[in-house]
Amino acid sequence: MLKKEYKISVNQEDWVTPEETLLDSSSEYSDIEKPIASAVFNYIFIGIMIFAGIIFSMTVKLSVIDHEQFAALSIQNSTANFFVPPPRGLIFDRNDVALIKNTPSFDLLVVSREIKEKDSETEQNISKISQILGAQEVDLKKSIFEQMENNSIFFIAKDISKDQLLAMNFLSPKGFYIIPTMKRGYIDGHQFSQIIGYIGKVNKEDLRDAYYKHTDIVGKLGLEAQYENYLRGEHGKIYFSREDMRGENVDPVSGRNLTTSIEFNLQKKLYSELFEILRSAGLDKAAAVIQNPKTGEVLALASFPSFDNNIFNEGLSEKEFDKLFKNTSRPLFNRVSSGLYNPGSTIKPFFGMAILEEKIFNPTDNIRDCISLVLPNPYDPDSPAVFNNWREDFGLFNLKRAIANSCNVYFYIGGGGYKNIKGLGVDNIFKYLHLSLADNKLGLDIPGEEAGFIPTQNWKMREKGEAWYQGDTYNISIGQGDLLVTPLWINSYVSAVANGGTIYKPYIVQKVTDQNKNIIAEFGSQELTKLPFEKENIEIVKNAMEETILSGTAQIFKDLPVRAGAKTGTAEVVKGSRVNSLFTIFAPFENPEVAMTVLVEGSVTNQGLAIRAAHNVLKWYFTDGR
Repeated sequence: MLKKEYKISVNQEDWVTPEETLLDSSSEYSDIEKPIASAVFNYIFIGIMIFAGIIFSMTVKLSVIDHEQFAALSIQNSTANFFVPPPRGLIFDRNDVALIKNTPSFDLLVVSREIKEKDSETEQNISKISQILGAQEVDLKKSIFEQMENNSIFFIAKDISKDQLLAMNFLSPKGFYIIPTMKRGYIDGHQFSQIIGYIGKVNKEDLRDAYYKHTDIVGKLGLEAQYENYLRGEHGKIYFSREDMRGENVDPVSGRNLTTSIEFNLQKKLYSELFEILRSAGLDKAAAVIQNPKTGEVLALASFPSFDNNIFNEGLSEKEFDKLFKNTSRPLFNRVSSGLYNPGSTIKPFFGMAILEEKIFNPTDNIRDCISLVLPNPYDPDSPAVFNNWREDFGLFNLKRAIANSCNVYFYIGGGGYKNIKGLGVDNIFKYLHLSLADNKLGLDIPGEEAGFIPTQNWKMREKGEAWYQGDTYNISIGQGDLLVTPLWINSYVSAVANGGTIYKPYIVQKVTDQNKNIIAEFGSQELTKLPFEKENIEIVKNAMEETILSGTAQIFKDLPVRAGAKTGTAEVVKGSRVNSLFTIFAPFENPEVAMTVLVEGSVTNQGLAIRAAHNVLKWYFTDGR
């Protein structure tokens, strides 16, 4: 059978020769290959130029602009750096008496990279150093090698003796360096610690500030904390190099100095008298402040229990830590500016001015007898509310006698009303106290000041779920109940009575100076507000406060060589057995130099502890102390 042959007929015109694949885009076969558009080459060229520009810019920045920074990093990588803590600034009283001293001290530093374990030279050096320091060789070696695991630089001894210093310099062991520092000492630490405060090692919170290094100290309380940015100075720098290349050492710059308004001898007298009063009564809590009533300057300030701020320089033992931080008497607590107390009868001159301002009584209006006030009880007529005076006093009482003899009944009526006498009422009481900053911080330049508290009807309903009663107004009218203020505020308002009506900002630091005594910052008196009373009413109450000394409850002050105005007070804290004893005074009467407030916590009723402490201080001050 013959095979069939199959043929495909091809149209020659449909064949594409290789040459035709290179035809231009006008060809009917242009879809086989197209030339690259010229715009693409332009974009590539621009991209290359931008990239080259970036590379060039970075090269210039790294090699020229940032040269010093990276050179410093290069040095740092080849060295160990130690930032030398600067000497803190000093603090002086108003007459340039030093309250702090900085004494030279020497610490022994270890640079980890220069120490090798199991090296004979290192072993010998540690053995000799342990003898110099009087330490156990095994313990010292263990301490060094353990710290080397986590620290490039660390201290193994602080405040070494002169003999130890000479021995170390003679030995000159590799990796061990003597670092000169300053040891801070507080003069009469117990007596000034509530003002000066103390210093301590930096914590994690402090290290958020780029200034601080792990070996630094920082102010923790008082002026040390408040003026930290002035006192701390500028770090020095030491480079410990393993090669010839090293950075340039930088000397530390001392901190600024503070000059305060404190009067050294007056402060010591206030502290010692208050200490003796507490010791004799078996008590441990008190507060006292003395200010210049014409400027607000704090001349002396004491708070008990106190503490010795020098113990923080050596590191606290467990016993010392518990005594300071777990003590229920709170020795670090400044009762003058942070303690909130019932003002007791020391508030009566204030409410006396408010009573005159609102024309509840005029200066010559009288009540008869100061014994008690009885309010009917609408729910139980057989059980009326009785508000007693602190003692039975008979006769007529106008404002002057009511202040001089501290008549509660007069202020019950003047504050809360009685029968047809309206009284100030709680709203007016709040208004006048608020306008006089009783519920505000006054701005004392040491940390921790608290604002007082003035109760209101809305507060009582919100917090206690109770309505406000007339008896509540009676209580706060004599400085009891829920009214709370600081001793600093009492002293500030009494200072305003003394000076004619101005409440000044209390302050301690007068100026900041550098080591050449150039003034960096200066602080002066600052008016906060005026008492919201007519000058005539202020003057009437001022005269009534003098009557307290002439014929009232503070006649012990009649032996002062100057005229004065005062007010005694007690505030019950344990019903029937314990009171806070308060006293406030200003002198001389005509041109006041000092205003003083004293509070003694938990005294037995009518001991008069606060008035005795104040008398001893001011008798000395106006006789020998000025």
